[in-house]
Amino acid sequence: MKTVNSFYLSGRLTADARYFEGKNGKVARFSIAHNFGPGQQPLFVDAVMFSKTGAKDTPIPEDLMKKGTPVQVCGFFRPAKTKDGNKYSGFDLVVASCDPLEDESAT
Repeated sequence: MKTVNSFYLSGRLTADARYFEGKNGKVARFSIAHNFGPGQQPLFVDAVMFSKTGAKDTPIPEDLMKKGTPVQVCGFFRPAKTKDGNKYSGFDLVVASCDPLEDESAT
């Protein structure tokens, strides 16, 4: 059986990204609001992006990581960990790429 672990999401950043240094490089945490359409509640998604994923370097597009910016992200899910490193039942949405969208294209 072939398995897939990926997501694509478009929307607007709800606030400026928060940055900090991780053990392998820079980390950005941010939230995206995905709008389903008039009269429907938006979906708010918290995401994380790493400047280094495994052996691969991934530049974090800091110029896009501002409140209100329309973006499309894609990535994968991974188990979330507590600060002491113990796994728990949640998950992180790890962004592998973040691209700008035209204003009218953000959903």
